[in-house]
Amino acid sequence: MKRIVFLFIAALLLTGTNAIAQDLPPDGSFIMKHKNGETYLTGEVKNNKKHGTWEFFYESGQIQAREKYNEGRPVGVWKTFSPNGRLLEQNDFRNINQGDLNSRGSPYGGGIPGVK
Repeated sequence: MKRIVFLFIAALLLTGTNAIAQDLPPDGSFIMKHKNGETYLTGEVKNNKKHGTWEFFYESGQIQAREKYNEGRPVGVWKTFSPNGRLLEQNDFRNINQGDLNSRGSPYGGGIPGVK
């Protein structure tokens, strides 16, 4: 069941790649902050695509997710953590060579915005 949900979410993200890419910051490393000043997201953009390690954080400062990209393509092992640091999910992209997947969007609970 988890695999079906994951594939469904991946398909949704593939269809929205162009819209999401337009929301990326300029090329280079960046940091976004929560309203309370804690880091929300760290990442890198290269050739207008996600690149390198992207990390999402809870408002408490605890890591929420770690994703890796190579010029827009998911690579390595992605991990999602609970607010207390427990590993919740792990997805292995080392053998996937097709498609442009993007992160789930907001690091806030609820998954992809607009999808219920």
